[in-house]
Amino acid sequence: MTTDFIVIGSGLSGLTSALILSEFGQVILVTKGKLTDSATNLAQGGIAAVVTKEDSFGSHIKDTLVSGCFHNKKNAVRFLVESGPKAINWLVSQGIRFATNNGEYSPTLEAAHSYARVLHTTDITGREIEKVLTENVRKNKNITVWENSCVTELIVNHGICNGCAILQSDKKIIVFAKATILATGGLGQLYEWTTNPKISTGDGIALAANVGAKITDMEFIQFHPTALKPACGQAGNGISPLFLLSEALRGEGAYLVKIKNQKSKIKNKTEAKRFMKKYDKRGELAPRDIVARAIYNEQQMGYEVFLDIRHKGKEYLQKRFPGIFKELERRGYDLSSDLIPVTPAAHYCCGGVKVDLFGRTSIRNLFAFGEVSCTGVQGANRLASNSLLEAVVFPLRLKDIADNFPNKIIKPKHKPIHLVENKNTFSELKTKLKKLMWKNVGIVRTKNGLIKAMEEIEQMEVDIANKRELCPELFTIRNMLAVARIISRSAFNRPISLGAHYLH
Repeated sequence: MTTDFIVIGSGLSGLTSALILSEFGQVILVTKGKLTDSATNLAQGGIAAVVTKEDSFGSHIKDTLVSGCFHNKKNAVRFLVESGPKAINWLVSQGIRFATNNGEYSPTLEAAHSYARVLHTTDITGREIEKVLTENVRKNKNITVWENSCVTELIVNHGICNGCAILQSDKKIIVFAKATILATGGLGQLYEWTTNPKISTGDGIALAANVGAKITDMEFIQFHPTALKPACGQAGNGISPLFLLSEALRGEGAYLVKIKNQKSKIKNKTEAKRFMKKYDKRGELAPRDIVARAIYNEQQMGYEVFLDIRHKGKEYLQKRFPGIFKELERRGYDLSSDLIPVTPAAHYCCGGVKVDLFGRTSIRNLFAFGEVSCTGVQGANRLASNSLLEAVVFPLRLKDIADNFPNKIIKPKHKPIHLVENKNTFSELKTKLKKLMWKNVGIVRTKNGLIKAMEEIEQMEVDIANKRELCPELFTIRNMLAVARIISRSAFNRPISLGAHYLH
């Protein structure tokens, strides 16, 4: 079958792409799970943009470069920042209502930002954005949504992408299009502990790599410092993703404290000691890579680490962080009276499919937006809340190049694959991979650990190489292994520490 455009993924970048492209033709939006299954839906903090008189583009650019260890592409950073207000205006035009005070935006401060520039809707910003844009997509007559559909391959001939193959229920569908958009999000599910949803298995990167698209900066995996630490023995597959404790908590004054003895709740403040200043003069507001390594280091020395914002009081916390407060309460914690146990968790991939400032990959008519892409904006370590901004700014550029899309749809011959029923979930292999990546390609890496990871991943790929079942689970584990191999190799090829890549 044919359509004008295919969008793969339903997070912020996918929804934005679909809405923009619907102005120029028919769109099929494909998602592996439900339409709302995305990292955007879990984002709490907000979206960074210059909207106050005190702030400036120059300051936002500098903060982004500093956090990215100057590994960023400066022209991409400048374009992102200067396009911020336009992106916010577009979201508002879609129906998003950010917090205001006396008719003016009321942004909050987050780590490594020089000014309060993070726009939010209480503490469930991503969910609110996803909700509004999802409703707009469903109402749009030019957009058809395919849920629970697995893209198995991109159809590329002579360096041109003509569409993709999609596994839906018990049938394989070939869809040809003028342009194909990868908006598949991240890869946190490759790690034992992650804040990413279950669908975040690196599919877009694997799909692109399989057809020869350029992939870059994959060693820079960002670990969020403060995910809610599960009780002992509960980590890993069973409870993933971990509940995220927003960067905004530290932006609003939360402390990180440590204690020697493991306890889930500590009432006595004298038992807990702050420690971040010994790692960075910015303390809790240091960039994520520094905070994550500091917590990891304290854990390795036998300490439990907690988030402490009790000094802000219950009334303030319930108003400013209603979603976090209620979710913690549901899990048995009181944000206003308890110390909250935290741990770093895989959160964001700063690298991805290499694209230009229009989202164009090295494959003609194949585009990539959001976390699956690498615009060069994030550098070696993403600045907090720049991800949602990037996921709007660059898809909006599709408007600027709409006239460049081909006039007709090319339908090359494509070899069909036989469907075979398969109930194997590959759960044991996934668990083995997650633990291997967490231990050897995680927050702190060693040369020997990376070599071990590459060897074991290669063996896992050999073990499933001869399997021919056409099922989502097989494609998922193959994608996970392929991307894990790329990450490990990229990390091994960078012999010095930089940003989120830390070599001991």
